[in-house]
Amino acid sequence: MKSVPFAASLACALALSACAHAGAGAGGDRALAAGEAAQLRPGDSVALPDRSRLRFVEVTSDSRCRPGLQCIRAGEAVLAFELSGGDGAKTALSFDTSAPQPRQRAGAWTFELQSLDFAEPPQATVKLEAE
Repeated sequence: MKSVPFAASLACALALSACAHAGAGAGGDRALAAGEAAQLRPGDSVALPDRSRLRFVEVTSDSRCRPGLQCIRAGEAVLAFELSGGDGAKTALSFDTSAPQPRQRAGAWTFELQSLDFAEPPQATVKLEAE
């Protein structure tokens, strides 16, 4: 009979762990400091030190050659992000993976797209630098 309370306790602990992990992955409460990188999926956002927010909107196009395939050219992907200032102003940012160093400047920040994986949904790694 001791195994039933243990199993119930273990199930509760795992459920709480999953909820905590899901909340962290959603990007809603994460903060990003200058010099740090964040991994975001479409819909995720991070808070910046000046109280603005960077949100990964979507992958607008993706013609990249998938792993394990043989392609004539590597292809590229274009990603849409949105920077929302503390004053409510919104700035659209676009990253093209075919650029040598995909970077965008907005406000006091420079954003660098470091990677985009092939997962579904895709996960982008973006680094924040202060101007």
